[in-house]
Amino acid sequence: MDRTAWIIIGVCAALLGLNIYMGNNKKEEPVPAAPVPAQQTAAAPAGAPAPGAETPASPAAPEQTSAAKALEEDKTSPITLTATQEADGRQEPFITYTFNRIGGSIGAVTLHNDIVDSQKVADHNITINEAQQRGIGELVFNMDATQDPSYDNTVYREVKRTADSVTLEGYDAARQLFISKTYTLHPVKNLEGNVLPGSKYLIRLTVSLLNKSPNVQDLRYMGIFGGSAYPIAKSEPKDTYTHFFYHADGSLEQEVPSYFTGGIFSTAKARVLEGPLQDLTYAGVMSQYYATILLPQDKSNGSTVYATRQEFPLAHENNTLVPGVTVAMGIPNLTMAPNEIKTLTYDIYTGPKFNAYLRDLNLTYPAISDIMAYGWLVFLSVPMNWLLNLFHGWFGNWGVAIICMTIVVRALIWPLHKKSYMAMKRMSLIQPEMAKLKEKYPDEPQKVNMEMMKLYQKYGINPASGCVPMLIQIPIFFAFYRVLQYSAELRGQPFCLWMTDLSLPDTVGHLFGIPINILPLIMAVTMIIQMRMTPQAGERSQRIIMNLMPVMFFLFCYNFASALALYWTTQNLISIGQTALIRRLPMPVLTAAKKKKPGFFQRMMDQQRVALEEQQRKGKGHNMRNITPKKK
Repeated sequence: MDRTAWIIIGVCAALLGLNIYMGNNKKEEPVPAAPVPAQQTAAAPAGAPAPGAETPASPAAPEQTSAAKALEEDKTSPITLTATQEADGRQEPFITYTFNRIGGSIGAVTLHNDIVDSQKVADHNITINEAQQRGIGELVFNMDATQDPSYDNTVYREVKRTADSVTLEGYDAARQLFISKTYTLHPVKNLEGNVLPGSKYLIRLTVSLLNKSPNVQDLRYMGIFGGSAYPIAKSEPKDTYTHFFYHADGSLEQEVPSYFTGGIFSTAKARVLEGPLQDLTYAGVMSQYYATILLPQDKSNGSTVYATRQEFPLAHENNTLVPGVTVAMGIPNLTMAPNEIKTLTYDIYTGPKFNAYLRDLNLTYPAISDIMAYGWLVFLSVPMNWLLNLFHGWFGNWGVAIICMTIVVRALIWPLHKKSYMAMKRMSLIQPEMAKLKEKYPDEPQKVNMEMMKLYQKYGINPASGCVPMLIQIPIFFAFYRVLQYSAELRGQPFCLWMTDLSLPDTVGHLFGIPINILPLIMAVTMIIQMRMTPQAGERSQRIIMNLMPVMFFLFCYNFASALALYWTTQNLISIGQTALIRRLPMPVLTAAKKKKPGFFQRMMDQQRVALEEQQRKGKGHNMRNITPKKK
């Protein structure tokens, strides 16, 4: 690239960095945590006193007392529903839903087999929506883009319980609505009648509304709260993997917390109300490895999604504040006559982003696995994730699964690797002739390039063929990187020796505050060995770029999940073995190529040679001095 191109790239990079910086550091009004439910004012029905008007103190006192009592009871005798699974011949708690009496919602979801951080916070289970005072499944009123909504402050009580369900009931005096909510564990079976593993994270919410008002009620601006998502630990990037999302009109839309703070190219916004949306199939929030998804059933889906940014304290890390997002999904437009009953049904997924689990649920909940957001590399990421799960099912160790997957990948590109090595070997054989050309035309680089192309054509050498395997491996590398970014399968999973968690760097100690990670060091060494075994061909600038590759990959992998360094180290070792095998084969001989129909790269070289000849001819014409006498 010329100097102008580099200047443009530099300016774009600087602007992008400045935009990110401004977005993350923009001064804004503090975003408070959700108000304490007992103190939030519900929207009043028609005929009620306007906000701020004096109201008798005595009617409000019992409600406030009841709310305070409900908050206390939530602490002393919480309403819970626990699902179990068999482990070592006995039933062990697997997931626990803890309900809020105010709002009749799921206040928190504890995953008993998942911990926050195996290296730093190993004694705290993952608890979804833990720092949010509003619960999943709570009714939301007055959803609007210009102001904060109001939430359901109704005090609910448990009226029925079975082994797999809890029913809560309450009466919203302000809106004259009797509300019943039933939460039921919801296992889903496949066509063979087997329970899908991902459905153990599902719970069904059935909401029944009874209009006790003598008037018709319009509930078009009501919604269901979908909970909050935020980094589960300080070690998780703050504004990279946390999103609110919704799936409408066949595509997934998602945004990070900084979407609300704005930057150079965007304006700050306190909240968003997306809609009206066509075919809104689900909405939710997610952190790097966990998601909460509202899945409307039985024509319960509306056409709007409300979202906002909020700061959340991490109780297990000294109440460190981290940015997060909340979401609510609008319900269908409801008009209720006096004593009319309306029923809404939602399935709620609160669990890890296991691609295999979500993919199995696609038949029941179309496109639910789209939340993995692999991007344009999905055609590589999905098969790689499938291979990982396949080999893990066989061997029971994720590290072994990564090694086996790498063997499969290297076996598939073995023919290309062999062909590339032979091509680079042939290119190295013409290096002496190329050196002679540079000596013959020391001040004519265009002439040198033109003669080099004639050499390539004479011996049938494709200068790009040596780069093909690397060009193929780089998308595979980044596809696996995407798999590791969003898949929860490797969290807390050991491999062997010092590698105790494949989702984290394999840190064994610190030197002057710098973590010492072993696998990236081994990866860089094996990459250098691999490159030293490869024939050195091409221009000096190309060789310099190739020699810098180990440094680039080392820096990229050093503080990332050790699973990525394990994958690249394994592929380096296999490549070294494959190269050693190729070197035992008969080496190519530099002979003139038989004439045949030119291929794509051959045609490109011919076009470039013609262009160089034309450029050289024009250059010579430009350098000739006109000595024709001027006419008098």
